[in-house]
Amino acid sequence: MVNVGTNQASAVLRAPYGVFQSNADARDLMRSLMEEVVALAPEAGIDLGTEDIDEWEKILAKLSPAGKTSMLQDVEAGRKTEVEIFAGRVVELGRKYNVPTPVNATVQRIIKVIESGSMK
Repeated sequence: MVNVGTNQASAVLRAPYGVFQSNADARDLMRSLMEEVVALAPEAGIDLGTEDIDEWEKILAKLSPAGKTSMLQDVEAGRKTEVEIFAGRVVELGRKYNVPTPVNATVQRIIKVIESGSMK
């Protein structure tokens, strides 16, 4: 859930942790990605809820504002990311369990464009 939300949002926004600490729109994007994971959790037999997102935000608030996720570091270095493991899997499970995952589907597309090098 944390990787799906924070890593992917940081990659598309090119944002270190400080952006999520100070910008409500960035935090909302991160939460939206995580909420799709939470929506899938009961279907997959996983005990995960919105309170887990709230707990992550408490941890996030204590991280170095200049810190970067591994996916952001991959994007900055021009490397392939783990988007298929994160968004790809969420979208796949969404189809399997008939749970909408539009935010992850959109972020997956954006990251694929970034990975293609078309944005240089």
